[in-house]
Amino acid sequence: MAFASGVVVATAVADLLPEAHTLVGAERVLDVGLVALAGYLAFAFIEAFIHQTSFEHAEPGESVGPRRRRLLAVLPPASLILHSTLDGVAIGFGFVAGERVGILVLLAVLAHDFADGINVVTLALEASRGVPIAIAFLLADAAAPVAGAALSRLVSIEPATLGLLLAWFSGVFIAIGAGHLLPEAQHHDRLGAPRLVAIAGLGAVVVLAVRALVG
Repeated sequence: MAFASGVVVATAVADLLPEAHTLVGAERVLDVGLVALAGYLAFAFIEAFIHQTSFEHAEPGESVGPRRRRLLAVLPPASLILHSTLDGVAIGFGFVAGERVGILVLLAVLAHDFADGINVVTLALEASRGVPIAIAFLLADAAAPVAGAALSRLVSIEPATLGLLLAWFSGVFIAIGAGHLLPEAQHHDRLGAPRLVAIAGLGAVVVLAVRALVG
């Protein structure tokens, strides 16, 4: 999780945002910033909803309250599948913007989708206590990025619109890395938090190295 956090944040800051500025144009730099902020806040809101009653952050032996109704309980893992689909859309739009952008977005999605898979299974088990439904959600989450990438190929968009979409995904990536993955890693290894930050830095270095190689 710590490594993935560095990957997604570095991808957003070092590649997606600059590419968004280039596509949108210097006269609309403020628009890029506002859209990135909107993406960040949107994901943060969804994240808050998903984890508000989850046992994922509970202490050992701590109760998290009464179980939600079955339909409401499956909304959090379903939301993560939607998120994975949008990751696939981001991959497709990244390759539309350029091969370098596409490769870096693909790397970022692959890195953090391992953690997303863990979260999907955890939330599905919480919803039903059943392994089969958890496996079904996991398979759907694995297929979602592929479906999203295929969906992006069916849409033709203007460069300025593509730039705003990349800005949106950059905000989402920053929220994923800085607001979810790294804090979650530190929650599971509180004494090793400084080491985890260093590992996140290693993930960022990998992105910068790949950017230099493909750029």
